[in-house]
Amino acid sequence: MVCPDCGAEITRGMRFCAECGTKLDAGQSTVSFAPSFGEEADSPVSGGGSGGASLIELDQVEGTAGRRMHDIDEEVVTVGRGQDSSIFLDDVTVSRKHAEVVRGERGYLIRDAGSLNGTYVNRVRVDSVDLRNGDEIQVGKYRFRFVFS
Repeated sequence: MVCPDCGAEITRGMRFCAECGTKLDAGQSTVSFAPSFGEEADSPVSGGGSGGASLIELDQVEGTAGRRMHDIDEEVVTVGRGQDSSIFLDDVTVSRKHAEVVRGERGYLIRDAGSLNGTYVNRVRVDSVDLRNGDEIQVGKYRFRFVFS
């Protein structure tokens, strides 16, 4: 099976294309998901409603990643090198407790958990920032795309 937008290989059960972020219908066909980066991008993603969010792993800064997708399905999702992290990243550039993605009333935010190398959103180092659809997050040498559906 291939993504209807970019032609990348997809597997059954994937909710989003790992290459372009297109939302995939779990049924018999696929649907297009076109995130808006216009005026709506100026406000954080609303936490209400039945939609979910995911972090899609992009190419690493050095080398190629495994193209994984991580659903944000808890109130607090931890990111780090520690074995108890919700999103485990096994690399020395990642602190054991590196960052947290938090779902709140106003939407989703990411906050650095005192990491050594910092957490970056759209290539800017942040302590805590509201996430918007399409934001690029960097933790150590790992890069992710934040996608809200």
